[in-house]
Amino acid sequence: MQRTGFLYSFFRGGLNKYLYKLPSGSLPVKYLLIYGLVVMMLAPAPGRQAVTHNRKNQNINAILSVAKKRITNINSLKCDTLAIPDDTIPEVIIPAGTIQVLTNHPGHFKNGIKTLGCGSYNQQTFVGPKSAKLQWKGLFESKTRFYISDTKLRLKREHSELDEDKNQKTGWLVNCDNKDTNIILINAAKYVVNGPVKKALVSTTLYYAGQKLEFKYYGVKYTLYTTGFKRNGRIFNYKLFLLAKVKGHYFNQLLASLPPDVRFGDGGDMSTEVEIEFAGDVDGDKIPDFIISESGYSAGFSYLYLSRAAGKKAILREVSFYGDTD
Repeated sequence: MQRTGFLYSFFRGGLNKYLYKLPSGSLPVKYLLIYGLVVMMLAPAPGRQAVTHNRKNQNINAILSVAKKRITNINSLKCDTLAIPDDTIPEVIIPAGTIQVLTNHPGHFKNGIKTLGCGSYNQQTFVGPKSAKLQWKGLFESKTRFYISDTKLRLKREHSELDEDKNQKTGWLVNCDNKDTNIILINAAKYVVNGPVKKALVSTTLYYAGQKLEFKYYGVKYTLYTTGFKRNGRIFNYKLFLLAKVKGHYFNQLLASLPPDVRFGDGGDMSTEVEIEFAGDVDGDKIPDFIISESGYSAGFSYLYLSRAAGKKAILREVSFYGDTD
């Protein structure tokens, strides 16, 4: 995959504060500014030799560090995003006195919870030799049910898409000792216990702004809905909300949002798709916990939201995330 799409995805966050100041009709100017920045970064200096593999990895790790800050320290971006009016809003009745929760990332994690998924990783940001020594629980799907069980990781070196030499093996292949389909692997989450899990949703995507999806879980009604605005048949400023009465209050909580200049899920290098990978109670309080993924042109991340971790201030709180880049 092209490096340009990857760099754009992660440096976009750093440019937002400046780009938001441009007039609303100057979207091409925004793209030209970003394109120019990327070209300057990628262009080699005259007479400079091609960078070595180690230097390349250092650069990629530096970009990943920026990406992690962009993902976790996202509160200011959320405020900018929410300040832009949406023209596509579903008919959702929000009762008086509803608590609005409009920051879906905590800014930092103090709980020590780690998450992974089975599969291949090009980077070592989330997986390494020490990962196999940790105690893991997995959320699994069998032919008849979903359940949580203890599991052990099996790690294997493999060729990475970022390797310059076909004989290099800097990537990781993560598997576990359970043969059922793995949804997520969780380490150090004290509320997660072994046993069956009642599902609410699996592999669900609200593709359009203005959509609404209602479901009941242990007798409580939950409403998922999306907002955004349309431009030339594409969705921008996409936001996903969850509305429900739990813990003695009505909450209207923002679960996911994209920067206003990022298209939703059309497959381009400046688009991202948001999917609910799984919703169901994994921490034992009969409130559905969520695994939400955001995948783009050359990067994808999955976020774990637990209800117990939110206390009485929200329905859910993000406690960990993992992902990879191409």
